[in-house]
Amino acid sequence: MNAIDDRKTPPPIDELTRRGTSKRGSGVSVAAAVALAVVLLLVGFGGGYALEKSYGGSTTSSASSVAITETGSTLIAPVMSLWGPNYTALHPNVAVSVGFTGSGTGISSAESGTVDIGGTDAYLTPATAAQYNLINVPVAISAQLVFYNLPGLNQVHLNLNGTVVAMIYGGAITTWNNPLIQAANPGVKLPDQTIIPLHRSDGSGDTFMFSSFCYLSWKGWPNGYGTTVKWLASSPGYNGNGGMVSGLQNTQYGIAYIGISYETEALGYGLGYAALGDNLANANGTNPANYILPSATNISQDANLGLLNLDPPSVAVSLILGGVPGATNLQLGAGGTNPSVADPTPYPIVNLEYLLISTHPANPSHQRYVVEFIQWILSYGNEPGKQLSAVSFLPLTPTVVGYDMEALQQVPVSS
Repeated sequence: MNAIDDRKTPPPIDELTRRGTSKRGSGVSVAAAVALAVVLLLVGFGGGYALEKSYGGSTTSSASSVAITETGSTLIAPVMSLWGPNYTALHPNVAVSVGFTGSGTGISSAESGTVDIGGTDAYLTPATAAQYNLINVPVAISAQLVFYNLPGLNQVHLNLNGTVVAMIYGGAITTWNNPLIQAANPGVKLPDQTIIPLHRSDGSGDTFMFSSFCYLSWKGWPNGYGTTVKWLASSPGYNGNGGMVSGLQNTQYGIAYIGISYETEALGYGLGYAALGDNLANANGTNPANYILPSATNISQDANLGLLNLDPPSVAVSLILGGVPGATNLQLGAGGTNPSVADPTPYPIVNLEYLLISTHPANPSHQRYVVEFIQWILSYGNEPGKQLSAVSFLPLTPTVVGYDMEALQQVPVSS
């Protein structure tokens, strides 16, 4: 990737894991691909395997019984739990198990070879992937929401910019009626109550996303960034996205970062979520037009900006704050994604969801089924309006799918 000041770009995940509709709803989608079905006919795409169009995407291989194991990210797990049974319906001899264990476990399990697939919201750098004979395979575009439990206000989308969110989690803002929050929410009577920030207690790609967002948004952010970071002593921890939803439900005046695949569950408990500020909102703090909700259009616009930083063949790239250089300046009240003419309303906490698989499998015959399953995800599983929409994910662009298919050619398989 291009050299960028290290305060603007989160470090690679191998470093991290080893230390500790919108208010403006129109815009252009990710290279127009968000509105298009990414349906591929892959015939002999290298590596000795093919994906056929017949039977809704069924492949040519057969076996008496195959068990594919996956564990990791609780953000991606809900859609994996849809993909697995749908794939098995087409291939009754193949069963896919899914573990809701967190990205940290997904990474370590893939590195140790104890599972076929490690699910993670945080990528491995090419160097670390090579060290463990793994490849990053992004399979969808996700996002993260900032939820809160404010009695009487959960039906209101409060305006919060990245600096304010970081100051809350960094201990510099402690009450809901703080002047910086009130200035961005004119006419809203905010309570004089202590804010209780919830965090993930497990190794989490959601924590990687959120702590990167905070770090990029506030120069005074004290907690670093990674799948685990040091939180305030007063911040209660919960395991998984599901734990964060239930924890926030039971914590009045709390705030929490929660993956978008749990949005329906959180809303079902009556929780509210914020509109997050772009660069202009962070600069002046008071213009409601510069606060953006996580609509499909706005998520795709951030991804559109972030994917400009792809450095093929690697697909290890951050989309937080448009993947930078959208996140500049890093002064108090000035961090945020810079909108563009083509992408005027980018939602700032967006991410690629990754599956990690081995390029040196102990059993190439078994790995054939793992690769075919991921090929199916990248084609039929990535169609808009199907499994992805159930968890508010967006499909990959054809460009990223192409890089994925190239990467899968590195994986030795046999009949």
